[in-house]
Formats: sequence, structure tokens, C-alpha cells
Amino acid sequence: MIANKIKRRHVDYTWPGFVDALSSLLMVIIFVLMIFVLSQFFLSQKMNGQDDALIKLKTNLIELTELLSIERQSTTQLTSHLSLLEQKIATLGNELKVENELNLQNQEELIKNKFIIDINDKKIKELQQTLDLKIKKILQSKINMKEKNTEISKKDGYLKASKDEINKLVYASLKLKNKLSQLQALLSAYKTKDEKEKVKTLSIGKDLNSALARKVEELQKFKSEFFGRVKELIKDRPEIRIVGDRFVFQSEVLFTQGSVEIGSKGQLEMVKLASTLMEIEKSLPTDIDWILQIEGHTDNLSVRAGQTYKDNWELSTKRALSVLRFLIKQGIKPSRLSASGYGSFQPIDKNNNKNAREKNRRIEMKITQNIKFK
Repeated sequence: MIANKIKRRHVDYTWPGFVDALSSLLMVIIFVLMIFVLSQFFLSQKMNGQDDALIKLKTNLIELTELLSIERQSTTQLTSHLSLLEQKIATLGNELKVENELNLQNQEELIKNKFIIDINDKKIKELQQTLDLKIKKILQSKINMKEKNTEISKKDGYLKASKDEINKLVYASLKLKNKLSQLQALLSAYKTKDEKEKVKTLSIGKDLNSALARKVEELQKFKSEFFGRVKELIKDRPEIRIVGDRFVFQSEVLFTQGSVEIGSKGQLEMVKLASTLMEIEKSLPTDIDWILQIEGHTDNLSVRAGQTYKDNWELSTKRALSVLRFLIKQGIKPSRLSASGYGSFQPIDKNNNKNAREKNRRIEMKITQNIKFK
């Protein structure tokens, strides 16, 4: 047993130790390889991240390059604009210098001209004062001439009216003479007849007076009846008045302002007047020779420009003629009508205010004996 033990002690352990060493070395190599593989993996990952960063950097670099080129272009353009502006500034500077020189020259000329103007202003003021005095004298002369012309026009109007009255009186006297001769012939015939029949006659003067009185009475009766009828038509109408032996229509009743044509309201009034006149005429004797005189009057205001008439004479005459023609259309005989215009020269109210002018704008109508020159 002891010998077996000794044999066991001399057993060779070299190969197992080599195997153990080799296995340990292999494990170390495997471990190192694993570390190398892991390091390679991490390094590849890191390198991939760096590649992406490089690509981004390249992209940014390209963009920056493009921006730089754009900036260079804009800088070039700005440089060119700057050079142009510098040229313009230089040009403007030269022009400004020229303008300053001209301004200095102009200022010198203005100083000289101002001195001359001051002298001329003094002369002009003196001439203006002289001219104002002359203008005042001329205006005063015009006012005096206007007043004289107004007086002359009034006198002409009065003279014309006087001539008309004289003509009427002359004709009336001629007509009375004719009537007297006719009555004398009739009286002679009546005297002869009376002598034969032994009838007592009155004197010629009394016969003539009674004949004339009858005619006048008949005419007065006609006028009274006509005025009575018209009073009934115009009662409660302050714009239509009866003054003496005539009745007065205010122009506003018949015409609009500045017009020579009768308005619709005025036509209604004229229709009533015409029907009344024709109705009364039927009851008159045929030998009463009467006439309705229509007279137009205006205020003293001047006629406005652009009217169809030249002055107040023409306006008053045209208005009177409008009334006359309208009454003819209603059936009144033309031989029973006459029209005349007096302008502003026969005012009812001589005051120069609105109320007076309103009263003076009127149409007057008057029944009188018809006068015909033979």
C-alpha cells in the first residue's frame, strides 16, 4: 500500500496544467475579442453620428456660401447705388451752389426793386387818392343824373297821362258836338212836329242836358252794378281791393314772380270777372259805348338779367296784355278792352320798402266811356 502511495505521488501533472493554462489564455483572448468587438461597435456608432454631423455641416456650409454670394451681389448693387447717389449728391451740391449764387443776385435785385416799388407805391397812393376823388365826383354826378332822369321819366309819364286825358277830353268834346248837332236836328224836327201838333217844347239846353244826363246815368248804373257784383266776388280777399272808380288786383294774385303769363289761380279770378262783365252787359242799352281799361304797374326794382322783357315798362305792358287776351278768350269783345303799362312811375305807396313795393305791383281795371277819334 505504501508502494502504491509512492507510485501515485510520482504521477505527471504537466498536461493538465497546460490545458488549464491554455483554457485560461483562451478565455482571456475571448474576453479581449469581446472588448474589441464592443469597442468597434461603439466606435462605428460614434463614427456614424460624426458622419451625420459632417453632412449637416456641409449643408450649412453650402447655405452659408449661397447667402454669402447673395450678400456679395447685394453689396455690389448697394455699392453701385451708393456711387450713383454720391454722383447725384455732387450734382445737387453744384446746383445748390448755383442756386445760392442766383439767390444772392436775386436778393440784390429785390433790394433794388423794393426801393423802386416803395417809390412807385407812394406815387400810386397819390394817384389812387386823386382817382377816388374823381370817382366820388363821377358817382355823385351819376346819382344826380339818375335823379334827374327819374324826375324826367316821371314828368314824361305825367305828360303822357296828361296828353291821354287831353286827347280823351278833345274826343269827348268832338263827340258831344256831334251829339249836339244830332240832338239839334232832332229838336228841329220835334219843333216842327210840335208846332203842327201845338205841343209845348222845352229849351234846347234843357233837352241836351237831360239827354246827356240819361247817358251818364245809364253808364253810372252799369258801373255801379258791375262794382257791386265784383265786390261780392272779392269779399274777404285783401289782395283784391276797390279804390275809387277802379278795382286793383295785386300782381301776386294773377302772376308768379317775374312772369308775364297768368297763373292758374289768376285765371280763376279772371273767369269770374269775365262772366260777371258779360252777364251785366246783356242788360245794357246797345247805345252805351263803354270800355274796360286794364293798366299794369310794377315796383321800382330793376329787372333781373335773363328775363324776356327789358324793363318795368315792358313788364307792366305785357302783364296788362296777358289779362286783355285772357278776357278776350273768355268771350269779351276786343272793342270793349284796352291795355296799357305804366312801369313803376305811378306808385300807390311812394315808400321804398317791401310793403310799399308789394302794393305797387298791381293790375288796375276801370270802366269808362269809349273814346274814338273820327
